Amino acid sequence: MTNHAQLLDHLSIGAAVIDSSLRVVFWNRWMAEHGMLSQDEVIGRPIHEVMPALVKKGFVKKAREVFHTGQPSFFNKKLHQNIFPFYSGRSYIEKQLAPMEQTVILSPLLDGDGNTNEVLISVFDISDWITYQNELLRTQTELQRLSQTDDLTQVPNRRSVMDRLTEELLIHKRKKRPLAMALLDIDHFKKINDSFGHHTGDMILREMAQLVSGMLRDYDAMGRYGGEEFVIILPETNGEQAFKVADRLRDGIEKHEFTVNDRTYRITVSLGIAGKGEEEIPSIEELFKEADRCLYLAKASGRNRTEIATPRPPAQ
Repeated sequence: MTNHAQLLDHLSIGAAVIDSSLRVVFWNRWMAEHGMLSQDEVIGRPIHEVMPALVKKGFVKKAREVFHTGQPSFFNKKLHQNIFPFYSGRSYIEKQLAPMEQTVILSPLLDGDGNTNEVLISVFDISDWITYQNELLRTQTELQRLSQTDDLTQVPNRRSVMDRLTEELLIHKRKKRPLAMALLDIDHFKKINDSFGHHTGDMILREMAQLVSGMLRDYDAMGRYGGEEFVIILPETNGEQAFKVADRLRDGIEKHEFTVNDRTYRITVSLGIAGKGEEEIPSIEELFKEADRCLYLAKASGRNRTEIATPRPPAQ
């Protein structure tokens, strides 16, 4: 005949049994190894005396409910954290102790009359599963970030910034809030590549993108549209405000010294702005068309300029 106590001793989960007085009547080898308490030390003692922390974690209350109702109960990681003060199995292998992530189940053990006279405590070490899930989540998050990020400049790529512009346009139409956007293009960028090499051009492009990104307001957005052209989204911003923001960016770039391999370079940019106040923007295409027209005007007027679809605000 099978010795059930011996069987439970060979399980790779914790198994303990308590009576109606919450005294331990069984404590398998797994519990002894992880709790560092032998069977002789715990048998016959109230479990909350063996492990006082169980009282604060609601274990005692739940155990009594199982005896009273005859229904199983459980503790999960999200709600109850680590019920038993055990360390994960991997901790001992890696020699860096970490709390065991656990699922704990309290199961009623019925006598011949159907009454709950004992409760089985099952403790599952889910640390490896939690670690795997966290790694998977981090990987998914990183893959999503990479899919939305331009490799060179590390700002949002074309698809990402266009998705954001679509969202902002919907908000503009629904809530009648101002919206502006700017197209930014580096002046004479081909000359930089031709004169100093594409590596230098790439480094300047990346530093410029990071510089502009850091100068924008928290609620603005910027992305690389292609080549040396960038889209800047300015939510809840009217024409006058958009001009001030864009021209501040232009001025900041003009004054910035770009360093590549201990050599400094200076560049300028041109910007074309389009936007509307409460008046509805027909489409992204119309917005781009207007911004592109203003960018062309800035280039044709000598570069290192900011041009806007509405009249420029008077100089202060």
